[in-house]
Amino acid sequence: MASGNDVVKYLTQKIVKYLDEPKSVRKERRQTRKSEKEPLLTYLFGALPMSLGLMFKKKRKR
Repeated sequence: MASGNDVVKYLTQKIVKYLDEPKSVRKERRQTRKSEKEPLLTYLFGALPMSLGLMFKKKRKR
């Protein structure tokens, strides 16, 4: 297991690396992560809400 000093050193390096990046790069990375997430209902309850939603969408279009 890593000692306390190693953990602090690792976290410090990560924070400094993050802060050295331009704000636009951080914002872009946040947007890509957000867009790659699956919808909340699908994440929480599986495919059932998604299938029900698709079924109701098809009925509305008709």
